[in-house]
Amino acid sequence: MSSPVNLRIVFGGDEDARKLALKTGIPKSVDELVLEIMTVFGVKQKFRLQYKDKDFGNEYMNLTSTTQIEDRDTLKVIFLSTDDFNSCMHETAPDVPSCSSILVPLHKTTCSSDSPNTRHASPCEFDSVSEVYLSEDSFSSSTETVLIKSPESRTSSWPQVFVIPRFSCSAEIQLQRADTEFNKSEMLLIPPPKLRSDILEGMAEEIFRYAAYPTDSQLDQAAEALINVHPCLREKGTRTGHEGWKHYLKIKMANFRSKLSKIGHPEITVNSLRNKREGRGKAASNIKKPKKAEVNFLPCLPRGETADSMEKERIALLTEVKKNNNEAVIKEKMHLTFSYRRQELVEDLPMVSDLQSRWPALFTVNEINAEFMRITTVPLLSKFFAQLDKYTADLQKVFSGKGGASGQKISRIMTVADKCGDIHIKRDCVIQSLCVYFNEDMTTVVKEFEDSNPKEAEARISETTLGLFVIRKEGAGAEEEPSDVGVVIEGVTLLENLKSISFGLVILFGLIYALNLSYPQGLKFTFEFFQKVLMNLDGSKLSPKVQALKIKMFQ
Repeated sequence: MSSPVNLRIVFGGDEDARKLALKTGIPKSVDELVLEIMTVFGVKQKFRLQYKDKDFGNEYMNLTSTTQIEDRDTLKVIFLSTDDFNSCMHETAPDVPSCSSILVPLHKTTCSSDSPNTRHASPCEFDSVSEVYLSEDSFSSSTETVLIKSPESRTSSWPQVFVIPRFSCSAEIQLQRADTEFNKSEMLLIPPPKLRSDILEGMAEEIFRYAAYPTDSQLDQAAEALINVHPCLREKGTRTGHEGWKHYLKIKMANFRSKLSKIGHPEITVNSLRNKREGRGKAASNIKKPKKAEVNFLPCLPRGETADSMEKERIALLTEVKKNNNEAVIKEKMHLTFSYRRQELVEDLPMVSDLQSRWPALFTVNEINAEFMRITTVPLLSKFFAQLDKYTADLQKVFSGKGGASGQKISRIMTVADKCGDIHIKRDCVIQSLCVYFNEDMTTVVKEFEDSNPKEAEARISETTLGLFVIRKEGAGAEEEPSDVGVVIEGVTLLENLKSISFGLVILFGLIYALNLSYPQGLKFTFEFFQKVLMNLDGSKLSPKVQALKIKMFQ
């Protein structure tokens, strides 16, 4: 274990310098150090770090590696937005109760912190277009930045470390005193009704920033974080010390959704009884909520916009699609109409043919990639293929241990990959072997035809509910690139001339999110692997079959 380290963190000028104690030593990466500063000092804004370089007379230089710093060094926080910096500096030190809030957005991080005493300020609303920046681990790029012109849109998925918000001023004062008393005498606090109400209200608002319908494990994580930050709230007589708080949060979230339903929040009102279809007039029937780790499942319309103004934008978009070299305008209007499109998809459940005529711009590779990121805040193509290539060696190790008929079939498939130097063919073989490993039949979704019989291909494609079609030259083998790969849903060909089977499956995966569809039953475990292992969306809750594969991959 590394020796404890103390760092001097300067916010703006030397008049605001704070001590950062790192019990486990200096983190291995700059990202981990940034997260530590964010959680300990309650900083939500994007920033970079600078250190004093001895080679340049202790002038500040950008920190690119944690090997450049040592114990008792000084680091300077450089905020990337002047306006947000001024707002952030209004926050007091983390141990001093404050009535103010940080008026800057929370950016997603992919690291975790060992420090339990972490709190963030209350979230703000955005009056203008806000940019969502993802970390390098999420394979973000400038072309995959999402612009969401809506203050109610979420900008990150459920965090790995749930950060407790600041509560009301009076609640913070009471909790600070009770925590101090607990540290002295381990005396627990029995919160009076008003204090309990303030805590639950703040927790509900923070939870809703990530999920309107939190899972049982997410509520458990939030309750555990609460007693870690405020140990005076621990409960006697319970196994975990927070089971009562978890129960309170579950009830509070139900009441919180009821309040939002009364003011017309679309993510809640879509499940009200008056919006149920005929024959499904029960409260628990056909609940429309995120089922594949969607972050922006059913967002509100942008501020100042109505359904009529959004419909005008949609009609204008139909004209823009017909123009050449107009990708920038199309992308902007697709961002603007995102919430309107999601409400149409989730509430009305239109046919794909109707969607294709109303939203033709959606059915392109670039827009499917962008729509996936609007929904999940994660880039589709870059992350999927980077993760697939990263885990290929681990998958091959597991595949080689598979016995029986499945093992022999996988061996034949991977022999093609070993002989062929084409990366697309290799990815196709890995995914095909994955299907075999899960005892799934890839042909239920991927239909192959020869170009010598186009009529048969057209007839069978028109009967396909959801899948890919692959056209090969007559007599061509699996080691040769197909002549054409396309995506078909409800008998409608949505995309053609895709690069490979693996590329087509990724686009199909993105369309399932974009059109709010379910995974094909024939490949449900393969698509679960795509979502939870490769894309790491809700990756902590796996089916036994996928969990077993993941364990073997990392042994």
